[in-house]
Amino acid sequence: MTTIRPSETLARVELFHSLPPDTIARLDTRCIWRRARAKEWIIDYQDESTDVFFLITGVARVMIRSISGRETILRDIEAGAFFGELAAIDGQTRSASILAITDATIAKMTATTFIETVTSHPDVSLRLLRFITGQVRMLANRVNEFTTLAIRERLITELLRLSRANRADPREAIVSPPPVHADLAGRISTRRETVTKELSAMEREGLVRRGRGALTLVDVPRLVAMIGDKEDALDFKT
Repeated sequence: MTTIRPSETLARVELFHSLPPDTIARLDTRCIWRRARAKEWIIDYQDESTDVFFLITGVARVMIRSISGRETILRDIEAGAFFGELAAIDGQTRSASILAITDATIAKMTATTFIETVTSHPDVSLRLLRFITGQVRMLANRVNEFTTLAIRERLITELLRLSRANRADPREAIVSPPPVHADLAGRISTRRETVTKELSAMEREGLVRRGRGALTLVDVPRLVAMIGDKEDALDFKT
């Protein structure tokens, strides 16, 4: 990563939305501002650093790598979010790797400044607690999926999670742009070839339809029934 002159501000970070402008301005000056290029690793698994990173522009991805070398995608991080807070809180090594998916602008804050800010502002502390609680729930759901669902069920669950409702047809949902098979494999902890095989079978069965720029889930109620009506899979974008 190369240092750039900061033209952005932490005011874009949801965690700090309640802070007054003068406090934000002071925090801006206490950060190191950097630009990461697409496909650049920002944090490595088990790295001993404890800084917290705020994603001002771009998209990043949280990944873990198994002993066998297989990579699992946990989630994508959008602009306005942050990562690295666990190491800042407990001082332990990094629990996951972070990869820049697009070019990104990042503000790096020391653990000391982060803890000082959180403990000095109860509203920021509450936002952080709610965020961590949400991550715990998400990871619990993922563990449940990996241990109780077959590969096709995991694939359907992930497609539903990535989709948005089709306003023209309430029975359909759309994934756009269409997901890369290797990325889907990483999200559900399987092989790319398996995802390709399952999607082809689902297309033959009339469950999905591939089109230019999108993958359509043809019958959402039927797909939901196939995975046992998991509520977390129904959070469509509208």
